[in-house]
Amino acid sequence: MKRTPTAAPALLLALALAGCAPSLQGGAPAGPGLHGDAEIDAAATLLRMEDRRELELSALEPVAASPNRELRRRAALAVGRIRDARGLPLLVRMLGDADTAVAATAAFALGNLGDTAAVAALVPLVDAGRIAAAPTVTGEAASSLGKLRTSLGRTAVESLLRTAPLDGPGAREAVGQALLAVWKFPRAGADLPVIIRWTAARDPELRWRAAYALTRRPAPQAAPTLASLVGDADWRVRSFAVRGLAAPLADSSSVTIPAARRLLLAALRDPSAAVRINAARTLGTHGDSSSAAALAGLLTSGDPLLAITAAESLERLGTSAAAAAPTLRTIALDTTRTVSLRAAALQALAGMIPRAVADVAGRFAGEGEWRARAAAARAYARLGPATRPELVALVHDPDPRVGAAAMEAAVGASEKSMPTLRPLLLESLGASDVIVRTNALAGLAQLADTTTLGAVLDAYARAQRDTIDDAALGALDALDALRRAGAPAGQVFLARFPRSGDYLVRQRVAALFGPAAQAWGPALPVETGRDATAYRRMVREWVAPALAGHAPRARIVTNRGAIDLTLFAADAPLTVMNFLELAQRGYFDGQRWPRVVPNFVIQGGDPRGDTSGGPGYAIRDEINRHPYETGTLGMALSGPDTGGSQWFVTHSPQPHLDGGYTVFGQVVDGMEVVNRIVVGDTILRITRVR
Repeated sequence: MKRTPTAAPALLLALALAGCAPSLQGGAPAGPGLHGDAEIDAAATLLRMEDRRELELSALEPVAASPNRELRRRAALAVGRIRDARGLPLLVRMLGDADTAVAATAAFALGNLGDTAAVAALVPLVDAGRIAAAPTVTGEAASSLGKLRTSLGRTAVESLLRTAPLDGPGAREAVGQALLAVWKFPRAGADLPVIIRWTAARDPELRWRAAYALTRRPAPQAAPTLASLVGDADWRVRSFAVRGLAAPLADSSSVTIPAARRLLLAALRDPSAAVRINAARTLGTHGDSSSAAALAGLLTSGDPLLAITAAESLERLGTSAAAAAPTLRTIALDTTRTVSLRAAALQALAGMIPRAVADVAGRFAGEGEWRARAAAARAYARLGPATRPELVALVHDPDPRVGAAAMEAAVGASEKSMPTLRPLLLESLGASDVIVRTNALAGLAQLADTTTLGAVLDAYARAQRDTIDDAALGALDALDALRRAGAPAGQVFLARFPRSGDYLVRQRVAALFGPAAQAWGPALPVETGRDATAYRRMVREWVAPALAGHAPRARIVTNRGAIDLTLFAADAPLTVMNFLELAQRGYFDGQRWPRVVPNFVIQGGDPRGDTSGGPGYAIRDEINRHPYETGTLGMALSGPDTGGSQWFVTHSPQPHLDGGYTVFGQVVDGMEVVNRIVVGDTILRITRVR
């Protein structure tokens, strides 16, 4: 998108400090929600701009000056989502709004906008003296400074953490955000004491955020504090503390490796599954016999997610955990266990004793379950070479999901010997499956052989008949690699192909080929196919009821039980509408869960079952202020604005996802079901709960 000159930082700061609320905010403030056709139309205008990724200042300014605080808040949110720098002066002006929800949203949106010209306006808001009056504004300003990552912002955030009262009013909202922002700045060293200070707070919400910040700032000076937090009363604090006690950190600190290891071994018996899983994961950095023995013992535990984590940690330990090989082999060959656990055991064996894996991989390759054959492909790729007959056979497997996994594994294992894989890569461009072709194109991008230019162009041409754009985007990445290798890829591509109707393809072409891509015209706006009436209907059906306290609810019925969700239709209406419309069509019925990462997420919504599928279209991100806490529902992405049908639910707080993936719901009942889901379990149906 076009970036135009913005006001100088000094002017922006003056506007913010002057509290320049929009001039049309006179009169009594409207109550919460949307009232009447005019306000519905205004909200619809914002939704249209967001969906098209098109900033129209002439339409936006009146909405941002509305007496209705909800419209002003949504106007600020829209600017951050559209990410057009022309909206920066407006957001800075809105920092002075009398309504803290509006001002906080403006601060949040400035971080999403990504323009460091906003730093001068945000820094004065990150002040301990402002916390009691406007804690959410202070917190969002600190969060945005963390995204913008300037030295001035770092100084302000560290000062807030140093001077704010430890348990004062508003600390959770203000300091909590600052703790989640401080680790994003380049390393300074001075920030450790101010983070450690907050591990003594009475509020566990502040303590776990401080522990999280310390794990993201691994430093020997933090190790004693992390060791002490292993005994904290709050499970979140303990889970992040054990995550931080990796062997390299303990070895260079006063804690010592043996002491850290003892804490981790004890944490394997913690009442919280999150703590146990993080302890098992961290033990994968402690290469000694006691760690290996403890992890091997977890392989046969009744908790499949803990067992999978143990297998993955044994893989990281490699030959130092060779004593666990017999147990791993037994687990891998036990067909009564889940394929995900058996596959993890197979990969651990492959990293530990490669020569002992070929026969086990052969057993997997002969099984009827496609996930087992895909696991065999990954094991064969580790054994090498990439042209190994067993691996090539799996590339040609009748199930395209196996072929895609085998091609991905071959490409990932062949950086040094990619030329030997060239014939198979070119052959695979003719595969019927789009993901097989996409993975082959990734290999050709690594190969960067200019003689493959014609084949890659033909692959892009073929991709125009696909229902998803993965191969088209993969071909563009391969063309970029060929361009950098000296081939006239951009010129030939732009001369051969007309402008794409896929905005993601247009954006990739503009990013890769620069000024030459101007012949295609602008990448934005997105052509959504929706008119003004459609957006008004969306506001009436989704946004307005949610703002009035009638948020939609949904139930995910699985073979393990039911998960009940409340959906955030007010802040993510397009995403909620898409999710429920797919559910109403029965799109999710009978799908298998394709991805489960212990103490991270369960991911669903993929009709293929291998995390590569989708509905044949993409929706725009609706980034909002909802954080990723335990049981948060978010949209899975492969890049900005690439959401479709895949979504995930978090096992525990995941602050690194905040502001990067659309949050559109929260588990209100059934978290114990979320914690029982494993790969291959079934989504029986998803229904709207009236």
